[in-house]
Amino acid sequence: MRPLALVGWIVVAFSGFFVLAAIGDLLDGSAAEDVEPGVVAGLAVFFTVVGYLGYRLAVSKPAGAAALSPEQRVLELAQRMQGRLTLAEVVLHCKMPVPQAKEVMKTLVRQGLAELHLTDGGEEVYAFSGFIPEEKASAKDPFE
Repeated sequence: MRPLALVGWIVVAFSGFFVLAAIGDLLDGSAAEDVEPGVVAGLAVFFTVVGYLGYRLAVSKPAGAAALSPEQRVLELAQRMQGRLTLAEVVLHCKMPVPQAKEVMKTLVRQGLAELHLTDGGEEVYAFSGFIPEEKASAKDPFE
């Protein structure tokens, strides 16, 4: 769990306690005699708003996740899948429509980041050599 999400849930719990306490005081009239009911109601509203904001903080996604381009999302997936992807995997994991996924994969091939390979069964597999473990292991110093 992200640290800010944990803080958000703590704020929700803290605020919920005070909202319930304020509502209880309003209903049974047990607030101190020198405290007006309007003040207690105001505190209930305040802590309701604070609790809502804490909830939004707890369930929000990290800022960087939404800012990734489709190409970056595919590259992250290629890294997780050890450098080999099918179009179906891109569509499923990157949540792209098929035409967009095809276009992104064509772009990555044109830019030299991926190569199109065919399996014995004829299925297209995109290979990202920078993420294939054996490709990295075979790298040598060009000056040796």
